[in-house]
Amino acid sequence: MTNMEEWDKFLENLHSNALSAHRNSKEYDYQTQRRTQIDELLATSLSGEQKHFVEEILFEMGLEQERESGIVYRQGLRDSVWLLKHLGVLA
Repeated sequence: MTNMEEWDKFLENLHSNALSAHRNSKEYDYQTQRRTQIDELLATSLSGEQKHFVEEILFEMGLEQERESGIVYRQGLRDSVWLLKHLGVLA
């Protein structure tokens, strides 16, 4: 495994830990309740075809947001390490 692959694996583990911590938060509980309310709204306000179309769009938007969050998270960690190195905190 190359250094870059090890670094990416390390960042992936940090991201997973942060995500796990978030899923145990009150904010996550609120978001889960809100998603349930939105699902109920979709079920009662839209026809079957409309609901499927809206769910597909929301799913795609969620995937994009997930990818973007991962990219920003990893870049933030890289930037932090770079800054600490330039400040002389890390060798």
